[in-house]
Amino acid sequence: MEYHPRSEVAIGVSLILASALCRLTMHFLPSTVMTRFLEHILCTVTLAVAIVPAFDHQLCAAAGDPPVFARKEPETADEAVKVHACVVGEATAGATVRVAVTFDIHPGWHIYWENAGESGAPTDMRFELPAGCSAPMISAGRPHIDFPTPQIFTHGETTFGYEKRVTLSVPVTLPQVIPSAGLPVKVASRWLVCKGRCLMGNNEIEVDLSKPVSAESASGKELTASLARVPKSAPTTWSIALEEVGADSAVLTIDTHTAHAIKFVPYDTPGVLLETGFMAESNKGEVQGELQGKLRVKLNISRDNSLESALKVAGIVIVGNESSAYSFRLPVPAVAKTAG
Repeated sequence: MEYHPRSEVAIGVSLILASALCRLTMHFLPSTVMTRFLEHILCTVTLAVAIVPAFDHQLCAAAGDPPVFARKEPETADEAVKVHACVVGEATAGATVRVAVTFDIHPGWHIYWENAGESGAPTDMRFELPAGCSAPMISAGRPHIDFPTPQIFTHGETTFGYEKRVTLSVPVTLPQVIPSAGLPVKVASRWLVCKGRCLMGNNEIEVDLSKPVSAESASGKELTASLARVPKSAPTTWSIALEEVGADSAVLTIDTHTAHAIKFVPYDTPGVLLETGFMAESNKGEVQGELQGKLRVKLNISRDNSLESALKVAGIVIVGNESSAYSFRLPVPAVAKTAG
């Protein structure tokens, strides 16, 4: 169980008040064997009534309530961000569970999405899986994380991230035989938290993949809510294409065939950048009767700076009031070299 100072204070205050009530009762009742017996029963009941709600709050807080932050501004990243990790699902042979990491963020501060934007640094998770387990990986020890749709911050700079509380997760497939010793894994997380100034933080928590909590638990329900906000694949009815592809430029066109304004927020794609800014947004409202679910985005392409990966255009399209988001990836085609 996690330590929660608010619950400790509640228990202490309850004990003091209950003890005072018992003393008053013993002072005013006549001193007989029967009344003394009744006094002890009354004091026991009073203490139980005082303590149980406080302990009950502690259990609820450990299950999913956000922590209570100190009123003063944090001085360290650990003070600004509290990190919790658990495994959600069913530990059966070959089943897929999820490692869920929740970041509780000090009021007014924020951490970053997988593409931080104009400044900042992406939030990251790393772990080495036990033998027989598998997960989608970007590189050795670095899993593919399911990020919920980020908030867009435009205070001077355009950045993408999260305030208050966010849960990131990774699916892990268990082996066909689960060892009796369990499947321990150390989950290392790293983040940059900012509010006027920035603090770099890191954390390491060990979880056991063979001992998940239920999807119906508080942590399980919070994970479900987080996954509901992860961008889905773009609908096949949309038109997303690259046009005017040249050696160092191209135009991304998006047509959702709707009247809703859209925003394009790119992933971190080495070698491909927006010509201007860090996101693109269609006009709000209708202009000359045209649908506003359309977008043309000019791109700069640096074919020698793809970090040895295939050039691609990728990102999410946020529709309307940011309640829906969809992702896509497009390869950047090669161009014929001109003789000369």
